[in-house]
Amino acid sequence: MNEFLSLKILDSFKKIFKLFGINYEVLRIILKTKLTLDLRRAPAINTNNRRKDEEQTSILKGYLLHLIFGVFLAFFIYFMKDEMIRMMYFSGAFFFMTTMYLISDFSFVLLDTKDKNILLTKPLDSRTVSLSKVLHILIYMFRLNAFIAGPSLAAMVMSNGPLVIPIFLFEILMIDLIIFLVTAFIYLLVLRFFDGELLRNIINVIQILLTIVVTVGYQIAVRMIDFTSLQDVKYIFNTTHYFNPILWFGAPFEIVFHGGESYLYVFTALIIIVPAASFAYYLALSKKMERLLLKLEGEGRERPAKHRIEKLVGFIINRNEVSKQAFHFSNAMFRSDRSLKLKIYPALSTGILLPVLMIFNMRMRGQQLEATGYEYLYLYFNLIMFPTIYYLVNYSSAWKGSYIFASSGFNNMENVYRGLMRSMACRFFIPLIILNGVIYTIIFRFRFTMDIITLLMAGIAIMPFIGKIYLSVPFSMPIDESNQKDTFGKFLLSLGIVGVLAVLHFFSHSVTMGTGIYLAVLLAVILTGWKFIPEKINSLPIWQKR
Repeated sequence: MNEFLSLKILDSFKKIFKLFGINYEVLRIILKTKLTLDLRRAPAINTNNRRKDEEQTSILKGYLLHLIFGVFLAFFIYFMKDEMIRMMYFSGAFFFMTTMYLISDFSFVLLDTKDKNILLTKPLDSRTVSLSKVLHILIYMFRLNAFIAGPSLAAMVMSNGPLVIPIFLFEILMIDLIIFLVTAFIYLLVLRFFDGELLRNIINVIQILLTIVVTVGYQIAVRMIDFTSLQDVKYIFNTTHYFNPILWFGAPFEIVFHGGESYLYVFTALIIIVPAASFAYYLALSKKMERLLLKLEGEGRERPAKHRIEKLVGFIINRNEVSKQAFHFSNAMFRSDRSLKLKIYPALSTGILLPVLMIFNMRMRGQQLEATGYEYLYLYFNLIMFPTIYYLVNYSSAWKGSYIFASSGFNNMENVYRGLMRSMACRFFIPLIILNGVIYTIIFRFRFTMDIITLLMAGIAIMPFIGKIYLSVPFSMPIDESNQKDTFGKFLLSLGIVGVLAVLHFFSHSVTMGTGIYLAVLLAVILTGWKFIPEKINSLPIWQKR
């Protein structure tokens, strides 16, 4: 096994560790094991699922998205000339992205209690185990900083010379300390008043938000940035800025290169005082946090009063007992399977954002959008998201439990699929179309109300047909093996169905009473199409293949 560069660097401090009574050999073995496990763990925002027979991911591949973001950020701040504005944008973006990455991709280390349960049962010094955790976090933060902040450092050296290097590195260290403390205090606050289940849900929400930001955020950012005007932006001081840490980090650069006002020296002092005081407070609370982390060992439980609306909807739209139970089971899976949610919600966010991005790509006249009358066709991007969701519901992190379908004697899957698709409609598809409809209504002042209703009916109409193409045994395959490269033909078929509906919708506007006729056709398709839901499984589940 190749040695890690971080361990080789750490070897040079071997004598210092031994001077403080740390068993360095044991410390190194623990760290090497942790870093090896990191390579085998897929990042939260990893979009290319790895097969079991693939080799370990290199560090560069694992941090590729971090590097892309870092290059984009460096290109962005390179055009800024005002030191305060430059560092304000950099520290804001760096603080946000690093916090999101730390919570979503490294919370398993910050909140881990299993390593102590394993290691402290052995004849090991508790200081060595605790130090291994701290060093693991520092190594992760160093890698994260190198890929996110490294390109920005190069851009600032090109602008101001090598003098920025020590100042920049010191500020990165202070930002990292603030980020770590903010993250720890969030965990402490949540665990103080709630159970570990809520904290897991918060981490999962942040993972979803991070995936959405990385997936579609750059498309919005590129359209919003006017690089030609960045050079003219100037910082204007306000007393309230003393309470905004994002604005502090430009002060040392402003003092070094341009001299400065008294408030710049206050900002510089705050950069040192606030992280140091917060860290001292954190050390005082560290033992309390260790006790609170024990809450994570429990699974938590839902309140009985929850999901009353969901139960009422399931009772109304499901008359068959099997479809009713499949409806509730599917909703429970969509709520509890965090890995599945991490796949589904970014796809839904793409369906929401694509029509909006298409609108803002239209020509602008003053402050008003120039509507052509055919913007409703952009909403069909919502329906293009349906195949992706259908494909993903065949996967789950709890796929081994899918044997229950066979053991329960489900020879006819029609009612199971019916309940599943109704759950998907209520939880994903109808809210997706309604949300885009609300956005369109706000922008275009009720101009496309009838078209939104038509799209909603079209989405309900095509659900059984896309289900016939994609559905297998629900939640029956490992989520890590979900890869849509082998479903391109199915996607083209689904795209053709959506394209036919969009063409029919378009031509319905050119015929007298065409919209009413088209709605009647869709209603007929809904009434008849939902009667032809697949009865048999399209492909064998993994527990039958093996």
